[in-house]
Amino acid sequence: MKKVFIILISSFLLISCGTYKFHTTSDFSIITDTNDFEGNYLNRESERSLLSLFNINDYANFVSITSHNQNEIKLTYYSDSGEQEHIFKGKMKDNFFEIYFSKKQIIIPLIYSSVNVQRVRIGKSEDGKLLIRSFVDQSGNLLFLAGGRSGETPYLFLNANDFEGYIPYRENGLWGYSDALGNKIIPAKYDFAGIFEQGIAHVKLNDKWGLINEKGEEITPIKYDNISFIDTKFYPPIFRATIGDKVGALDLAGNETIPVVYDFLAYSNMSHYGLFSIRLGDKLGYANRTEVVIPAIYSRIINFDGETAIAIRDGEYYIVDKCGYEYESKGIGLLREAIPETKRKIQFEEQNLN
Repeated sequence: MKKVFIILISSFLLISCGTYKFHTTSDFSIITDTNDFEGNYLNRESERSLLSLFNINDYANFVSITSHNQNEIKLTYYSDSGEQEHIFKGKMKDNFFEIYFSKKQIIIPLIYSSVNVQRVRIGKSEDGKLLIRSFVDQSGNLLFLAGGRSGETPYLFLNANDFEGYIPYRENGLWGYSDALGNKIIPAKYDFAGIFEQGIAHVKLNDKWGLINEKGEEITPIKYDNISFIDTKFYPPIFRATIGDKVGALDLAGNETIPVVYDFLAYSNMSHYGLFSIRLGDKLGYANRTEVVIPAIYSRIINFDGETAIAIRDGEYYIVDKCGYEYESKGIGLLREAIPETKRKIQFEEQNLN
């Protein structure tokens, strides 16, 4: 009985205390101090930016990491607001530099625990890339009721010299692009210039954003208040764009695949079907990455099964499908079926765009 009690207590402590958990560090190569991972790195990894791992909500192409002293590192980068610097305190451990952003734990064995830990470990991978392992534990329990989240994720970042593509350069306060040999390809005329991805870059001029190709041709007007990172998580790639408080999406040709007229645009519970939820005023609809499928004319859209959904407009129940057709319906409540002979294509112009 005593052994069982000890095992229960030990298991509880391991579960309830985030920093007691085991975490991988074997993928760090051997380094001795912070000078070993100094360098200039591409800010973006496939899923996260380097800056976001340090809780910095800013856009930059490249980020320089330097050793401020043996207990501090400095991040330096250019955003569209100019040169930025941030200093972080940490501690050198075996083969990595560790920074805690939060470290709070309250443990009352078998009764209560509350853990809020966020940290990064910074070093080099075996192939010489910058390796950052991001750990978050925001969890707790009351008696046997537990909740929260915990996890550690590794991210690799390329050295700037390994970046293939035109590189933004700064001259007389303006930005242009050069090739890997330093030859100037696109003159410095922009207030800020993003890196080229899939042959397209977003640039800023007179406080507005647009897209250009590698010939320096503007493939959109420079009129948007913001253009996000390119989204390549799904196909085809798109940019999120805003004008004022309206939002839409651009493709690689600069077309507004989702016109910048909506009040809301986001993946919804139908994201696994490749659809965005769109809202215009108090009306709802759906779009995919290439077009608006169901214009925003409905007060509710429910019970989508990948093919059809029930949609309510002006108090009436309709059936809408993934191809953008509407049918009158028959049935009671949500137990409805389409009336085939009433099929009609929903027109984009039916939305109230005023």
